Amino acid sequence: MSEGTVPGGATGATPGWSAPGAAPAPERADVGYGPPTAAYPSVPSPTHVPQGWSGVPAHKPGIIALRPLTFGDIVEASFACLRRNPRTFLGLALLTSLVVLLVMGVLGLLAWLVVSTAGSGDGLDVMLALGVTSSVALLLFISTATSIALSGILAYPVGEAVLGRTASMGETWRRTRRFLPRLLGLCVVLVIPPTVVFAALVALAVWGFAGGAPAVGALGVVAVLCLALATMWLGIRLVLATPALVLEDLGVVASLRRSWRLTPGLFWRAFGILFVSGLLIGIVQYVLSFAFQLGGMLLGFAVGSMGTGQAADMVAGVVTVGASVLGSLLSGVVTQPFMAAVLALLYTDARIRKEGFDLALARAAAGASPIGR
Repeated sequence: MSEGTVPGGATGATPGWSAPGAAPAPERADVGYGPPTAAYPSVPSPTHVPQGWSGVPAHKPGIIALRPLTFGDIVEASFACLRRNPRTFLGLALLTSLVVLLVMGVLGLLAWLVVSTAGSGDGLDVMLALGVTSSVALLLFISTATSIALSGILAYPVGEAVLGRTASMGETWRRTRRFLPRLLGLCVVLVIPPTVVFAALVALAVWGFAGGAPAVGALGVVAVLCLALATMWLGIRLVLATPALVLEDLGVVASLRRSWRLTPGLFWRAFGILFVSGLLIGIVQYVLSFAFQLGGMLLGFAVGSMGTGQAADMVAGVVTVGASVLGSLLSGVVTQPFMAAVLALLYTDARIRKEGFDLALARAAAGASPIGR
């Protein structure tokens, strides 16, 4: 590497995060890396050599030590992201959750208007059933798309935190908003095909059992189970595509290929980390949702007991439902950034293990900002 060059990737990629062999990125003084003031050495100084493999303390410019990460390292660093930079992580999570909540409200209002203004009849019942099914499917897709987009957007401040920087919400949005179309495309590629195939196989199983062809139904059930296992395997192999897309400035297909090349030999490790992290998230979500649901029920009961008639019952119902929605919103705001940080750190760990990426990060951190903060 030549003197005064910040390790980087394609234009706009975070210095130090590009794929091996990529061209260096231009200087990013607007993000706080600052102009090069000295030659970045090809090998860090002896006091900063990340030799966590051999027991020597590794250099730690940011939230992680620059060495292969353990599960405890990833969890601790994920919590550190939220603790050190809550405005960016929790703020962006709140905005995406509000978008989903707004869409839910619009769909619910439209459904209520249709039901309240329409008459009755078999044709109308079929149309309502199709409308409800389509609305649920659309809502699930929007929720998944916003979750993937949030994971991609938050990969940027995680990457900056690894280098010892704190990225503001405005900086994160400026740096990542151009990736939103690609993240949406990644969501389409990852979600639509397995969903369509899964729906077709379920329909085949139902048709077989309902149509007097149990062999066909059993075949459909086996196919569904095989698809579930295949989807889980592919999901783990492609799980690093989201952080790779943002941190390396890749396209949809290139990010999928990048994840595919990073995950061989790390499948069960990634599966275990994601499974335990998901379990922790599920527990937190359950506790928060249950607490708000219980509080909403008690508050709704108290409000309802203060009055009589249909108006009091309606107010009590609104309070109960509102508390439940608020609990779900807050649980998502807390847990989604944590999972996004886990994914970004899992990606970092895979590159450290397979590419010696700790050395590149040490050089990038040396020019990114003062290491002491």
